[in-house]
Amino acid sequence: MAAATKLLIFTAALLMSAGYATSAKSCPNCGNSTVPYPLSTGPTCGDQLYKIRCDAGSLKLDTLNNTYAITSITPSIQRFVIRPANFLPNVCITADIVYQGVQLNSSLPFNITSSNTILYLNCSNELLQSPLNCSSTSLCHEYVNNSGAVASCEAAPLCCTFKAGGSSTSYMIRVRQSGCRAYTSFVNLDPSLPVNRWPEPGLEIQWVLPREPLCGSQADCDDGRNSTCRPDPAGGGVRRCFCNSPLAWDAVVGLCVEDCQSADGCGGKTDRTGLIAGLTSGLGATLFVASISILLYRRHRRIKEALERLAKEREDILNANAGGRAAKLFTGKDIKKATQDFSRDRLLGAGGYGEVYKGILRDGTDVAVKCAKLGNTKGTDQVLNEVRILCQVNHRSLVRLLGCCVELEQPILVYEYIANGTLLEHLQGLKPGGRGLFTWSHRLRIAHDAAEGLAYLHSSAVPPIYHRDVKSSNILLDEKLNARVSDFGLSRLAHTDLSHISTCAQGTLGYLDPEYYRNYQLTDKSDVYSFGVVLLELLTSQKAIDFNREADDVNLAVYMQRMVQEERIMDAVDPMLKEGASTLEMETMKALGFLALGCLEERRQNRPSMKEVTEEIEYIMNIAKAKDVQN
Repeated sequence: MAAATKLLIFTAALLMSAGYATSAKSCPNCGNSTVPYPLSTGPTCGDQLYKIRCDAGSLKLDTLNNTYAITSITPSIQRFVIRPANFLPNVCITADIVYQGVQLNSSLPFNITSSNTILYLNCSNELLQSPLNCSSTSLCHEYVNNSGAVASCEAAPLCCTFKAGGSSTSYMIRVRQSGCRAYTSFVNLDPSLPVNRWPEPGLEIQWVLPREPLCGSQADCDDGRNSTCRPDPAGGGVRRCFCNSPLAWDAVVGLCVEDCQSADGCGGKTDRTGLIAGLTSGLGATLFVASISILLYRRHRRIKEALERLAKEREDILNANAGGRAAKLFTGKDIKKATQDFSRDRLLGAGGYGEVYKGILRDGTDVAVKCAKLGNTKGTDQVLNEVRILCQVNHRSLVRLLGCCVELEQPILVYEYIANGTLLEHLQGLKPGGRGLFTWSHRLRIAHDAAEGLAYLHSSAVPPIYHRDVKSSNILLDEKLNARVSDFGLSRLAHTDLSHISTCAQGTLGYLDPEYYRNYQLTDKSDVYSFGVVLLELLTSQKAIDFNREADDVNLAVYMQRMVQEERIMDAVDPMLKEGASTLEMETMKALGFLALGCLEERRQNRPSMKEVTEEIEYIMNIAKAKDVQN
């Protein structure tokens, strides 16, 4: 048993003997392997979001479409290692090619760590155009030539090395016939060592620290001394076992422990009778203190190392600026002063992964400050991914990244401040003036600005970029109603032959390409579909999903397709637009409606490109302008 595992078990035992019983139940051993909380091998233990499987005394991880053996678990840093798939006999192809490699479910709290060095083998020549290291001096070639373990790969000379981890590489190690047909992975590989001293192949997976355990009633918690079953203030209609004061939830060990940050501290009024009774000798007390000290030290060291990695990654991303506007590094002091120490009065909005504050820099510049939530790995990934994307683009219809902060624990981005709210807010009348200020020419210009920005991502950025979350709430408007496309947390670089783009369908209900949802294949036409829904919102001022419509018409795209089939497209147009509109204006509204429906074609190949959409909107705008000239 690993020393770290022994330490945690010993610490947990001492805490329980001291009266700090956990409200979370760990699962029983699987053969000789300990199953630490929150990992769950059954419905009555662990956290059900963290499911693994005990199969005949061996632990297994079930991915989206395959199963891998777990070879080791290190609970102190929330990580375990799985064994990569074996190679098929006498060929340079891994057995999981039929599943397209390792595919984690991005909705679960597991992701691939940056400690992995991935070697892709038997690759097609298209990989030479990728950012992977496919040179003859790469670690991959060194492994093939010197290990003897993959002799079948010597006849397939193209192989590439890839350092895993981070936003776009968190959930998938992809192999397929048209890319790379095989892979292997090494955890914490020291490239200075000869191949015969490399560790056994393994792929390290980390898990997000768990919340307090779910409960249906107090009976699901402990006896009430340490935790109470209460509604989760974060919402969702669930209840959790929240620790009673002065105890606090320690997600690493799954225990309610003394909160030394409270007003009384650990030296306050807490009754230590249980602790004294539990420790039978001075040696036991010494071991308890030593164990806790070691655990706290390791946690502190782990947090410090993680912060150093994050800071270096953010600096590297900014320093690798590929043609976009130069972004700067802000200090933690700068950010706190700009936002009045993240005052709630400055809060502009909040989502599942972070919050956005208004800030004012020392030079008087208004900015928007986006902060990932502490401890939320996916929020951190999305913010870092947004840095990568925005450091490569520079277009007037895209929100500008001014820089980021590397001193504070969570990733923080600083953007230009767009003062007039989102397109959704204006269409729904949530801003002063609301729809009343939105003339037909305003809406056409907004559609054109947003289309132009997306067309730039698809056609001018190198490599192309897919936004993946196009919707009216991600289109910001300035005081002159110029549109800016924002929120690139889900965006991906279009290296379609690489394994480092997540293929799990993500996006927003009502805007998501149904073909993308079915087959997980990401293309530029997925953004085209979403933009088609935005065009319908501009035309109708209705929501993409609205349960106040008839059951068959909840989805705006489906509703408008029915209206066209019934030749009633103008019946769905916003009445405020039709009031006083000329016949020519009516025709341009109808033209935009048909363009939107072209974007919503079931088959992707039948949809226009974003560049074609932009040109068509320009054509419609010219017709509308011709009417103004005639008048």
